[in-house]
This record gives sequence, C-alpha cells and structure tokens, in this order.
Amino acid sequence: MTFTRDAYLSQSWLDRELNELFSENWQFVCLTSDLQKVGDYITAKIGLFPIVVLKLDDEQIAAYHNLCRHRGTTLLEGKGNVGKSIVCPYHRWTYRLDGRLKGAPQMKTCFPDLDRAKLSLKPAGIGVFKGLIFVNPDPKADFEDFIGPIADKAWPHDLEAKDVFETPALHYKLNCNWKVFVENAIDGYHLAYLHEQTLGGPVVDENLWERHGDHMIWYATDEADMRHALPAKNRKEAKAWWASKIKSADSVGYGGVYFLFPAMLITATPYSFSISSLHPTGPTTCDMKVRQFGKKGEIKDDRKYIPGYDKATNTIRSELWTKAALDTGDFQTEDIWICEKVQEGLTSPSYEPGPLSKGPGAEDPIGWFHTSLTKAMPH
Repeated sequence: MTFTRDAYLSQSWLDRELNELFSENWQFVCLTSDLQKVGDYITAKIGLFPIVVLKLDDEQIAAYHNLCRHRGTTLLEGKGNVGKSIVCPYHRWTYRLDGRLKGAPQMKTCFPDLDRAKLSLKPAGIGVFKGLIFVNPDPKADFEDFIGPIADKAWPHDLEAKDVFETPALHYKLNCNWKVFVENAIDGYHLAYLHEQTLGGPVVDENLWERHGDHMIWYATDEADMRHALPAKNRKEAKAWWASKIKSADSVGYGGVYFLFPAMLITATPYSFSISSLHPTGPTTCDMKVRQFGKKGEIKDDRKYIPGYDKATNTIRSELWTKAALDTGDFQTEDIWICEKVQEGLTSPSYEPGPLSKGPGAEDPIGWFHTSLTKAMPH
C-alpha cells in the first residue's frame, strides 16, 4: 500500500471520499430487467445523494434526485411501483413520471405564485451498458467517458438470456475499509498463497491485470498463448464436476474479473456471473452487496451454506463463523478474513506502508488504483 494509515482509519478521509469520489462518479444501481413495468423504481445512495431510478411511460429509464422540491423529503424507499405519479408522503406534492411537478394541495390558496416548471425533480445522469444501469448525481456527467475504456472489450454474459437465472443476493458486513477489500481483489500476488487450497493460484507470472483507464480486467495466463477467466485448478475441477456452460458465456477471450472504478467488481466464469458493489459505512467498515447469476436449473440459493450467514438479518458476518476461514474451502471467506486482518494491522501506530510487488500479475494494480483515487480527489 502507498497510502498512509490515515486513509484507512480517518473519518475526515472518508468524508472526502463520500464528497469527492462517490458523489462525483458513476455507480452501479440495478439491471434494466429490474424495471419491467411503467412506474417500477429502485432507490440508491450515490455518495451523499439519495437517488431513484424509474421506468417511464415511453419505456425509457430516468434517474432523479430522490428529494421533494418542497421541503426536501425523500420521496421513495427501497423498490416498488409508483403507478402513474410520485407523491411526497409529507404534503402530497405530486410529480409526473417525467419529473415535472403536477400539483400540490390547495395550490391557489397556499402557493398562488408557484411556478411548477421551475420545481421539477432534479435529474441525475444515467447510463446503460450490457443491461447494467449506472447513475451519476451530475446530470451533465458523460457516461461515455466512464464506460468507454472497456466498452469494446470482450464481455462474458448476456444477463437477459433464457438460460441465465438469478439467485438471491448476498449482503456482507465487512470489518475493513472499503479500499482494503478493493486492493485485495486486484492483488494477483496473493492468489497462490492465501488461496492455495481454493483457487490454487496462479502465481504472479501466470495471471495479469490489464488497465483500461481507471478500470481493470483480470485474466489467468497459466496456459501458453491463452487467456482464461478461471485458474487452471478451477478449470480442471469444473470438468470433473461435469458442469455445463452458460450458452451466452461460451465464447472465449473475456476476463475473469472486471473492476469498474471506484468500487464495483464483476466476476465471470463460463458457469456463473456475479456483481459486487462496495459501500463504505464507516472508516473501518463497509457493506458488500453481491448479485449472483448462473445456469438455470443448476445455480441454487446456497446462502445457508455460506460461512457467517445469519438468516434473521440476511447478512453475512465474520463474527458468526464457526470454523477457521482457511478451513471453509470458500475463497470469499478467505478474502474477508485476510482483509479484516489487514485492517486490524492498520490500527497499529507502528504500521508503515511497505513496497508493492512489481508486475501486472502482482501488485501493480494497487498502484494504478491509488493513482486513480488521487486523480479523482485532487484536494
């Protein structure tokens, strides 16, 4: 790591990230398939901004700041369908799906000079890529600037294909700074050591990350002149299990992990696809929400088998583990364990950043990530 420990412990640093990084960048919110009917909506928090994504009358999708123009009440919660209009729960100001203010109770008496045209819902930027919906609080933000660096790269799955099925999402509560988890995810140096029994490598010269702007794509290169989405150990295991490939993922050349700056990870194999989004909840904690997809008839709801899963809260937490992380056979559990150990070490006043191992299959990606962070937060 090249940042000082303050970057992983300080509330003031996190406040800067929420204000300058998350509030000013594109964030994944949902899939186009989540919004099937007119009036369907999903809410999200993009940095400091409450946002709502909404299906319109004309089959288009819009994003608004989830705030009433009267007193600032958040208009909608969670997800659902608003019907033909959005009604504020406070004073029942009512908005059309296109964001225009339709009216308010007793307008002639209470607001005789109200100019409804100036009080539409504030728009946010929205972009769609491969069925993924991204939002930026700034309606003038250029989505092409964000997605352009990876737009022409090989992509693994069609999430709307008939043989693709989504299983219930996972919600991890992590005891580490969000950057610690990202840095571990893009670190190729640890794969052959921490994950010796699960991923089985590859070593630093048999995998690589490619940088595309602020984004990155990972490949296993443990076979001459070939790139794979899975390490050799897992490719062999999949054949032994007679696993059948998702038809839309049967092409070659796509990566195994896609990192979309600043906090989104897409993991792809011929048999599965997952979308992980990290959300800081404090200087030393974060949430990770994971949506999972696989071949219909084969992927199942395995939440009860995941170490640390709590049915009552539908969350996964390390304090609920019943066996040592390295004995679980689950590489995600191994990653969480090591990230929380790193966070514990960062709390020591004697911590100093050590050197990063060289190479795109080692820890160069962490340096790239820090460069992107520094660029995104110039102050």
